Amino acid sequence: TNYDLRQYKRLQLFTHAEAPKLDIYNLGNGDLSVFIRLGSDYRNNYYEYEVPLKLTPHGEYSKNNSSDQEVVWPAENMLNFRLEVLTDLKLERNRQKRAGENDVSFQTVFSSRDPDNERNTIRVKGNPTLSEVKTIMIGVRNNSKDIKSGEVWVNELRLTDFKEDGGWAAN
Repeated sequence: TNYDLRQYKRLQLFTHAEAPKLDIYNLGNGDLSVFIRLGSDYRNNYYEYEVPLKLTPHGEYSKNNSSDQEVVWPAENMLNFRLEVLTDLKLERNRQKRAGENDVSFQTVFSSRDPDNERNTIRVKGNPTLSEVKTIMIGVRNNSKDIKSGEVWVNELRLTDFKEDGGWAAN
């Protein structure tokens, strides 16, 4: 990709998770999480946002029933965050690095909780920028020390709240 995300305030992604009908690994809420990585590459320069997943119970659901939609696509699973939390984390990491924190560097992952939603984790590595997002990765992480099996769906990656502030121009 080649996106400039600076003109948007939020990123959203609907997520669904469920255990297999014959769940031999005993998958529970929070055992899996979904993450999105935005950066110039997948390994060295990226922002990451991670949400632990709530499982949808097995059953028959109607797409026309709004309460069924909320069960299948729970609000807790939705990635819905201010892009500013990513840049704020990078600024905090850079501040700690300048202050001489020994374990802080550009080559290691620096992480924190989302101040707007403490369940969710944000990470930064390297020197990513939202002005030149070349890679977008959506992944599933096993948070358990055991083998787990599940089904995860993602839907409708969106950028919202376009910044309509006045700007400047020059010749």
